[in-house]
Amino acid sequence: MEKRYLLEPVDKLIAELQMTVAFPGIRELFYTDREHGYISNRIIDYENRKKDGFSKMELIDMVNIILDVSGEEYEIDNLLLIVEEAVRNTDVSNYIYYADEDLTAEQIIEKALSGKSFSNE
Repeated sequence: MEKRYLLEPVDKLIAELQMTVAFPGIRELFYTDREHGYISNRIIDYENRKKDGFSKMELIDMVNIILDVSGEEYEIDNLLLIVEEAVRNTDVSNYIYYADEDLTAEQIIEKALSGKSFSNE
């Protein structure tokens, strides 16, 4: 008899899950080397945090948590995803992690909202 795991990444089941949750890219979560606890916590945390229309102060608070690394890995990953979606600028992670200068959370959000592409010059 073939061994089958409860959370095996089966395309049909992943597609069904994607239809029931807001988390974007469910498939990518299952096709990584992450443990099931990380995957489930990430989906649940995202569902609890995600909303439309974050204020600028809420975005700054999220970036502060990311900068301080004051949370579980799945929480930090979700906050980054939510901030990227809210400011519609995927370069926000570059401002957080790769800027030549130390930027405050407010400066990071300002730069991300300005719409300019990241440059390390």
